[in-house]
Amino acid sequence: MKKIWNIVSWVGGFGLLLFLLAFGQSQKEQLVINQYKVEFQESNSHFFVTQTEVEEMVRELYPLIDSISSQEINISVLEESLDNHPSIIKAEVYSALDGLLRIRVEQKKPCIRVRNSLSDYYIAEQGDSMALSSNFSATVPLITGNVSAKNRNQIFLFFQKIEKDAFYGNFISGLHVNNDDTWVLYPTQGRHKILLGSPERIDEKLKNLNAFYNQVVSKQNLDSIASLNLKFEGQVICKKYE
Repeated sequence: MKKIWNIVSWVGGFGLLLFLLAFGQSQKEQLVINQYKVEFQESNSHFFVTQTEVEEMVRELYPLIDSISSQEINISVLEESLDNHPSIIKAEVYSALDGLLRIRVEQKKPCIRVRNSLSDYYIAEQGDSMALSSNFSATVPLITGNVSAKNRNQIFLFFQKIEKDAFYGNFISGLHVNNDDTWVLYPTQGRHKILLGSPERIDEKLKNLNAFYNQVVSKQNLDSIASLNLKFEGQVICKKYE
């Protein structure tokens, strides 16, 4: 008898749960959206896409967004539309029984900026191109010169790698690609340039450069250096201003 009662209780509880879920879904579908709120995942105020821009995109799809039922809103379509913005990684849209539609936006983060005679754009942390914004300009390393589809990914991977390095994390402010595909680096400190040569044996070249800075260069003579040449294996050739 006790076993039968347990089964009946379990079936009854499961049925009640299904009823409550169906009732909640029905209530949600009939719910009228009276307000919507745009939230950014980032805590800072550096927005490549603004709250106003997101609101305009929402109203372009649903002009009466604050007076329609939630079942009239296609969440997947709205999220996909926001995801297609060049500065947005991911958008999440959800509503609650209080009539508030929440739109949560995660922005792309630029890693480097590419500028040459043909184009000017960012490369985001994910490796894809990211358009400039009139709202905000990021302080990231500037890449100039002969940047092509062939060497762009190599440059991106280079900056991703040194970003994690304790010494080189904030060391380079710019990189120029010559027509022969050799690289010139511009450090954040000093007036000199670093002639890296071809992007081969980079780990070895950076190791030699690190040793040179730690063993030879001091703050007093840093500004006297005009260039450091890493083109030749096992050497750092220093040229000073006359």
